[in-house]
Amino acid sequence: MHTELVNPGWLPTSILVNVLGPNEVRSRKGKERTVATDDIVSISGDGTHYELNFSASNVDPSQALPPLEIVDGQHRLLATDLISLPDDYEVPVVIFDNLPLTWQAYLFWVINVEPKRINTSLAFDLYPELRDQEWLKRGESIKIYQEHRSQELVEVLWRNPSSPWKDRIELFGKRVDGHVSNAAAIRSLMATFVRTWAKGNDADADPEDITKLGGLFGSIDKNGNRYIIRWRRPEQAAFLILCWNAVRTAAASSKAAWKRLLGENGGKSGDDLAAYAFEGPYTLLATDQGFRAISFAYNALAQLVYDRIGLLEIEGSEEESEPADEFVAKALEQLESNRSLTTFVSEVAVALVDGVDWRTSAAPGIAEQDKVVQGQYRGSSGYKALNKAALTAASMSKDVNVRDAATRALAILGWSNE
Repeated sequence: MHTELVNPGWLPTSILVNVLGPNEVRSRKGKERTVATDDIVSISGDGTHYELNFSASNVDPSQALPPLEIVDGQHRLLATDLISLPDDYEVPVVIFDNLPLTWQAYLFWVINVEPKRINTSLAFDLYPELRDQEWLKRGESIKIYQEHRSQELVEVLWRNPSSPWKDRIELFGKRVDGHVSNAAAIRSLMATFVRTWAKGNDADADPEDITKLGGLFGSIDKNGNRYIIRWRRPEQAAFLILCWNAVRTAAASSKAAWKRLLGENGGKSGDDLAAYAFEGPYTLLATDQGFRAISFAYNALAQLVYDRIGLLEIEGSEEESEPADEFVAKALEQLESNRSLTTFVSEVAVALVDGVDWRTSAAPGIAEQDKVVQGQYRGSSGYKALNKAALTAASMSKDVNVRDAATRALAILGWSNE
């Protein structure tokens, strides 16, 4: 048994008790019964404080009708008898005076049937320390959070008018050139952004102490009691849109050899070539592997220099924590006004687009030797290969923040000398 995971327990809600009046009738063992006169419990008080007045006799529930009935909380009440509790242990109770059965039924319904579970992501926004709890990691809850958050963010990318992925994420399993699957996009976010923040990445940590990469969206400090980056779902979705817009812009303006060859062999130029290079059938940027590589690069790089690129200036709002389009638009406007952040995001995009050959191995006119190289990015093994290629390209950026972050990321992953 993992005794370190044992947490103190509480009775979560009050036990509801009804005091029966002298004329109330209940059916017991096929007979209608009332509370014996000597067993009646009366309520007295001065308008502020009240007390129950019990008779001196002990009621035998097998023979007589008890003067109290439990509306809700029978199991909690039974638990107090089955476990050893100190004499001064207090159990919260709400007492009703002669409440009709119809009202009791209504209360039971409202308490036990009507409530809906709150959005999982909202719980992790309100209490970010949940993202770093060992007892959650040992079970399914942290995975449920990661899946739910990733699903929400992918849905925003699919539907938001500012997203380069609008209508380009296949929700129902179809395979369409230039689109990625819903499952692949969700898995990519879970493997990158939507993970626990790396322990060594705290604000007061020595950068040399960082030994692994975590998730940029899991950012709380090592004590689990405050955000490092104060963002919620709208800001996180806006960050993804900001990054992908930068990649699309970089692809449109790039003069990289892979793009030129793609255009020459595909008969594309100008705006057609810009779209062809970013979302066409022969660009890795529009594949599951490409989606993962871009997500991987931005997650790795941004978390290693978050304090230099303006991420600490982000401030999410509890009142606007739902990833509705209007809130995402407002968050995107906030991020775009952050010069340090937009510069970094753009420089990462330029380094990735220009430094990696994004053609697929099936691209028209591709040379045989290039086909072999590009073929390594296919299939499940292609994810790591393309991730490494992306970080290697970033490590040669002209921007000091991008170059420094990529160099450190390669070292942390043990890819520097491979």
